[in-house]
Amino acid sequence: MSTPFRGRIAAFALAVLVAPSLHFVFAQTSTGSLSIVVTDSTGATVNHAQVTIVGTDTGAVVRTLETNDHGIAEVPSLQPGRYNADVTAPGFESIHRDAVNVSTGEAVSLNLALSVGRSEQVVTVTGDAPLLETRSDTIAQVVSSRTLTELPLQGRNYLDAARTIPGTTPEAAGRDLTFVAYGNSGLQNAFLLDGARNVNYLRGLDNDARDMVRPPIDALQEFTVQTSNFSAEFGASAGAVVNAITKSGTNEIHGSAYEFIQNNELNATNYFATSNPLLVLNQYGGSLGGPIRKDHAWLFGAYEGYHDRVESTSSTTVPTALQRAGDFGTTAIYDPSTTEGTGTTATRTQFAQNNIPNERINAIGQQLVDWYPLPNDGGDLYRRNVPERIDKRNGVVRGDVQLGANDSAFARYSRVNAVTSQDATLPAPAQDPGQQNIDSSGVGVGYTRIFGPTLINDFRFSWTSISIDSDSTVARDPIITGSLDSQIDSGTPFFSVSNYAQLGAMAGCCGNAPLRKSSGVWDWSDNISKSIGRHVLKTGGEFMLIRPTTFAASNGRSTFGFDGVFTQNPGARSSTGNAVADLLLGDADTLTTGTVAEAIERGWFLGGYVTDQWTVTPSLTLNLGLRYEYAAPYIETQNHMGNFILDQDSPLYGQLIFSGDSRLPRGLLYGDTNNIAPRIGLAYRVPGVKDMTVRPSYGIFYAQDEGTGVTNRLTDNPPFYGYGSETISSDQLNPSTGFVLSSTASIPRPTAISASDFTLVPSATSTLVSWPLHFQMPYVEEWSLSVQKLLPGGLLFEANYVGNHGVQLVGLGQGNQPTVLNSTTVASRRPLAKYTDAPVKTVGNWNASNYNGLSAKLEKRFAHGIGFLNSFTYGHAFDIINPAMDLCDTCGAGDTIQNNYDKNANYASSDNDVRLRYVLSGVWELPFGRGRAYLNNARLLSTVVGGWALSPIYSYQTGLPFTPSMSYDAANAGTLTRPTQLCNGNRNAPHTTTEWFNTACYVDTASYTFGNASRNGLRAPGTDQLNLSLQRNFPITRWHQSNLNIRLDAFDALNHPILSAPTAVVGNSLNGQITSASNPRQLQVAARYTF
Repeated sequence: MSTPFRGRIAAFALAVLVAPSLHFVFAQTSTGSLSIVVTDSTGATVNHAQVTIVGTDTGAVVRTLETNDHGIAEVPSLQPGRYNADVTAPGFESIHRDAVNVSTGEAVSLNLALSVGRSEQVVTVTGDAPLLETRSDTIAQVVSSRTLTELPLQGRNYLDAARTIPGTTPEAAGRDLTFVAYGNSGLQNAFLLDGARNVNYLRGLDNDARDMVRPPIDALQEFTVQTSNFSAEFGASAGAVVNAITKSGTNEIHGSAYEFIQNNELNATNYFATSNPLLVLNQYGGSLGGPIRKDHAWLFGAYEGYHDRVESTSSTTVPTALQRAGDFGTTAIYDPSTTEGTGTTATRTQFAQNNIPNERINAIGQQLVDWYPLPNDGGDLYRRNVPERIDKRNGVVRGDVQLGANDSAFARYSRVNAVTSQDATLPAPAQDPGQQNIDSSGVGVGYTRIFGPTLINDFRFSWTSISIDSDSTVARDPIITGSLDSQIDSGTPFFSVSNYAQLGAMAGCCGNAPLRKSSGVWDWSDNISKSIGRHVLKTGGEFMLIRPTTFAASNGRSTFGFDGVFTQNPGARSSTGNAVADLLLGDADTLTTGTVAEAIERGWFLGGYVTDQWTVTPSLTLNLGLRYEYAAPYIETQNHMGNFILDQDSPLYGQLIFSGDSRLPRGLLYGDTNNIAPRIGLAYRVPGVKDMTVRPSYGIFYAQDEGTGVTNRLTDNPPFYGYGSETISSDQLNPSTGFVLSSTASIPRPTAISASDFTLVPSATSTLVSWPLHFQMPYVEEWSLSVQKLLPGGLLFEANYVGNHGVQLVGLGQGNQPTVLNSTTVASRRPLAKYTDAPVKTVGNWNASNYNGLSAKLEKRFAHGIGFLNSFTYGHAFDIINPAMDLCDTCGAGDTIQNNYDKNANYASSDNDVRLRYVLSGVWELPFGRGRAYLNNARLLSTVVGGWALSPIYSYQTGLPFTPSMSYDAANAGTLTRPTQLCNGNRNAPHTTTEWFNTACYVDTASYTFGNASRNGLRAPGTDQLNLSLQRNFPITRWHQSNLNIRLDAFDALNHPILSAPTAVVGNSLNGQITSASNPRQLQVAARYTF
C-alpha cells in the first residue's frame, strides 16, 4: 500500500474515531468483556435493569451497573476468569447466570430473558456461554488450563499447544520454540504475560524463543493466541499475539504436586542409531493458592524443577602413543631447520626414521600433545560418551487484592534459571567443558479503577530481564603470556591441529570465545474504556524502554594454527608432514588474536490507539480502530556504532560514519514516523440462519524489532567488533615467520581502535554493515473472512480465509558483489573497490512476502466427558528472502541472495511454507465407571475400568522447502552458487533415505555463471505423529475435591520417524541422502495430585 493511500485511510479512520473527543492515555490490554442484553418474554428490551457481576471463585463484587436505553449492559475490562451475573428489574423474576467464563480478548455475549413475576423469585441459569463470536472480528483461540494439564506436551511447554490451533505451523529448523501464524514469521509474534509485554529482544539463545519468561503449566489459567486481524489495542507485532494469564488465589485453598519422568530404557531407538543414548529426565513441581483475606485478597505461587541428563557418543582422531613420543612411522616428516631455497623448489632433510629427536621436542608442544587422551577405539580414534546436563528452576508468585468497590490490583514475580553444562568430546585439559547460564526474570503489576458504570481505566507495568553467560569452566591458563585478553577470566588458548581433534576448544555454543548477553525491558501501558449507548470506546497506548548489552571476545583467547606445513616436503606437501609433528616442534604457522567487544544499546518504543466497538444493530457489530507506532533507532552508549553509507543521494556516500558525528543522528538512522495502522472489521449474525456469524476484517500491522545480539547490526562495524584482530601467517617454510611456542615469548595483543583513529582503506578485509539512512518499519497488510456456525451438541464450526502481504520487509544482501563475473579476483571486481575491497552486508526494505490460506476448525468445549479441537490449515507463503536479521551473506545458497542485482529472482516459497497441516487434540474421559454412562453401579468393575481418560495430539503436515546448492563459488561472485537445474527434482523422485530427491536434476553450474536452480524448490519429508496420554484419576473423597492422576505419555506413539531434510550439495558424497531424524518414540510416566 502506498504511503499517500495509507494516509487517506488513516485520516478517514481518525475522523470517525475521535469524534467523541477522547483524551489520550497509554495502553495494552489483557482483559475480556461481557455484553448482556436483557429482554422480556416477548423480546422487547428491558431498560435500567440492575446488573451485578461477581467473581465466581473470589466472591468479590467487580461491577454494578444498569442496562442502557437499548437494554444492553456493557462490562468491559474484565480480568479472565469465571463470573456470576445477577439481573433484577421491577415486575420481573430475577435471573442468576452462574459461572460465565470470560477469556483474554473474548467479547462474550449473553441474552437473558426475564419473566414477569416477583424479583424475590430467582431463576438460575447454568452452562457455558456459547462459543459463537458475535462481536469481535479477530481470529483467535483460547487454550484452557485443563487442556494444558491433560494434553501430552513435551517438556510441559505451553507453547506446544499453540501449534494445535488453526492457521499455525511450526517454525523452520533452528527456531523450534516459535510458531508461524498464517505465513508470518515467528520472530514477529508478540508475547504478553498478564497483559504486560513479555517479549525477548535479545536474540541468539534458546532457539530464538521470543517470550522472555515462560511460566510452568500449573501456574497458567489460560492463554490466548490471536492469529489474525487483532484489535488496534495490540501492536509491535506482524505475527500472532500470545497472551498468557497466570492463576490467582481464590477463596478456597487449592494446589497441586507432580513429577514427570523419562528414561532412555523406555524409548525406541532412533531411525539411524543402533542403541539409545542415556536420557534421565525429571520434571517436578507444585502450586498453592488461597485467600489472604476472603473476598478481598488472594495469593498464588508455583514452582517447577527440571533436570535432564543426556549423553551422545563422539569419535575423534587423536595422536597415537608413538606419535606422542615423536615417532610418526610411515608418515614422512621433514626437519624445518634444514630448509634451503624458496617456494616449491625449497628442500628439507627428512627426520631419520620419521622420528623427532627428544632434544628437538618443544616443552610446551609436548605438554599440549600430552593433553590428548590415548586412542581407545582402534588405530587413532578416541570414543567418548559426552554427557550434557540441563538444570532449570522456574517459579511464579502472584498476589491479587480488591481494594474496594471500584479498585483492584495484582502483582506478579516470575523467574526462570537454566544452566546447561556440557562436556567436550575430549576430557579436560584437552578441551574445556562449557557452561551456559540463562537467567530471566519478570515483574508484572496491574491496577484497574472503575470511575463509574461506563468508565474504566486499566494500567499495566512490567519489567523483564534476561541474561546469558556462556563460558568455560576451566581455570584461566594462558599457556603463552598474552594469549588471553585481560577481560577473560577462564579457559585456555585454542590450538587448531589439522586432521586431529582441536585442543582448548570449549564445549557449547561459542567455540573458544566467552559470550555474555543481557537485556532489560521496561514497559508501561494503560487503557481507558467508555460505554456510550451502542458504542464501547477505548483509547490508550504503550511506552517501552529496551536495554540490550552484548559482550563478545572473538579470538580473545587466541588461536594457534598447526597445519603440518613445517614438516612437509615443500615439493610434495600433500603426501608428507603432520600437524602433530609441527606441534611437538612448537612451530605454529598461524596465530590470530583479537579484542573484546562490548555493545551497550538503548532503544525505545511508543504506541497509541483508539477503537470503537459499535453495536449497529443486535445482529451487526462494527469494529473500528486506528493505531500509531514509533520505534526509535537504537543508540550505543559508548558511541561504538558505525554505518557504511550507501544511500545514493547522500553526500556521505561511501563513508563509514560513527555515532557522535554531527552530520547524522546518534543512532545513524532517521526514525520512521509514518507508521499509522488502520483496522476495520465487523461481526454479523446472518438473518434467517440460527447461530451463524460472518466476520470480515482488514488491518495493517507493523513489525517489531526482531532483537539485538545478532549479526548485521551497526554495532558490528569496525573498529568496534571483529576488528583489531591481528593474524600472523607464516611463509610455510621458516618457523620464525610464524610463532614458536616458548615460555618466555609474549604475544603482543591488539588494542581496541577508537573511531577517531580509524581510517577505512580499500585494502581492509573486515566486513562492513550498511543500513539505509531512512530505514522504514516493515509492515503487513492482512485481510480475512471468517464464518462461524454453532452445530448441535455444542459444536462450533469455523472456516477462515486469510491473506496477507508483507511490505518493506527486512532484506539482507551483499552490497559489494562483483558486477562482472570472470576469473579475476573477487576483490578486484567489487564495485565499491574505491572505498573497500571487503564484503558489505546491506540491510534494506526491499523484501516482500505474500500469503493466502484457508483454515477450519471443529471445536467442542469440554463437557460430558469430552472436549476436542480439530484444526485444518492449507496455505502457501512466498517471500524474496527469510526476513530474519541473523542470516549471513556467505551461508548456504538458500539463505542468501545469489545475484544481488536481481533480487526478485529469489522470490519463491518461504522457508516456513507448510502447505497442509491437520491437528486433532482433545480430552476424552472414557464413559465407564462411577459417574459415567456405563457401569455406573458396578462397584467392583468400576474400580477397574473407571476413571480412565485419553488425551491425543495427532498432527500431519507436509514438509518444509529447501534449496540445492554447490560446495564452491562457481560464479566467482563472493557468495555460494546454486547448481544448474535440468528437471523437477521432486517429480518421480524415489523419496527414500538414500535418495530423497532426483539428484540427476542438478548439476554443476558453468564457471562464472549463476545457477538456475530455484530457491526452496525441493521439499523435505513431512510429519505424521501421534502424541498420546493415557490417564487414570483416583478421586480421594477423604479430602474435598482431591484427586490423584496417574498417566503414561507417549510422544510419537506410533514411532513414525521424523526425518530431517537431506543433504542437497551437488558433488557431495551424501547428496540426496537423509542422515538424521528427530527423537523416536519416547515414553513418560507421571503422577499429579490436585486439591
